[in-house]
Amino acid sequence: MEEIILKRTSFNITTYCNLKCKHCIAFIPYYKEKKMMSYDEASLLLKKYFQIVDRVGHFNVTGGEPLLNKDVCKIMEEVFLYEKQIDESIDFVTNGTLEIPEKLLDLFAERQGRSKIIMSDYGEHLSTKIKQNEELLIKKKIDYRISKFYGDGLYYDGWIDFTDHSLKWPDKEARDNNSRKCVHSAGKYYVINDGEIHRCSRSFYRMKMGIIPKSGGEYVSLTDDLPIEEKKRQMLNMQKSVSGTSCAYCVGLRNDIPRVAPAQQLD
Repeated sequence: MEEIILKRTSFNITTYCNLKCKHCIAFIPYYKEKKMMSYDEASLLLKKYFQIVDRVGHFNVTGGEPLLNKDVCKIMEEVFLYEKQIDESIDFVTNGTLEIPEKLLDLFAERQGRSKIIMSDYGEHLSTKIKQNEELLIKKKIDYRISKFYGDGLYYDGWIDFTDHSLKWPDKEARDNNSRKCVHSAGKYYVINDGEIHRCSRSFYRMKMGIIPKSGGEYVSLTDDLPIEEKKRQMLNMQKSVSGTSCAYCVGLRNDIPRVAPAQQLD
C-alpha cells in the first residue's frame, strides 16, 4: 500500500484550559464536557496513529493547555518513542501561563535539534510565566519559539473568527476552491481529537456538536476494531480529498480573511 506521509499532526491531550479565548481555533471554551487524556489512552492512540502513518513532518502536542494534564511528562516520553517516524520536530505548545516542570524540560533538553517548545504570549496580564520559562529554556539550551499575540510585531496579524458555523459554500466546486486557499487544508494538516484523526479542529468540533453529520471517510477512528489496512485506506482517501463537509461551513484559515484581536477572553 502507498506510504502515508503527513506534513503535520496536532495531538490534543486535554480540552481543559485556564484561559477562555473567544476565538480559540480549537473552540476549547465552548466544549460543555471537558476531557483529560490519560497516559494509557495516549499510549494506545499513539501506537495506532503510527501504525497508520508512516512518517510525519511535525508532531505537535497541544490542548487546551497541555500542562494541566498530570500525565504530560509520561505522555511526552511516549511521543518520543516514535521520533524515528517524525522527520522534522516534536513540538509542545503552551500558553505561557504555567511554569514548565523540570522533568519535561529535561526530556526536551535531551533532544536538541529534534524538538521544540512553543509558547504563545498573550501579554503579561495573561501569559505571566513567559519570562520565567524562557530563562529556563535558555539555561537548558532547549529549542523554543515565542509566538507573540499582542502589541506590535504579532506572530500573526490577529486571529480569524471561526464561530459562525453557517453554510458558506453551497456546492462542492465552491467548497473545494475555498479549501485550496486554506493553510490547514492545502497543507494537509491533521488533528487527533478524542481518539479520531480529523482534517482540522473545526471539522472535529462541528461533527461533535452536530453542526454537520459525522460522515465516514471524513475522519479515522483510532479506537474502533477495523484492521489497520482499512484505516490506512481511509487516511489515504482523506489525503486525496480536496475538502470535507466542514469546509462548506468555514471561511478557512486564509491570508485574505479579516482578523480579530487575539486572546479576547469570554466573560
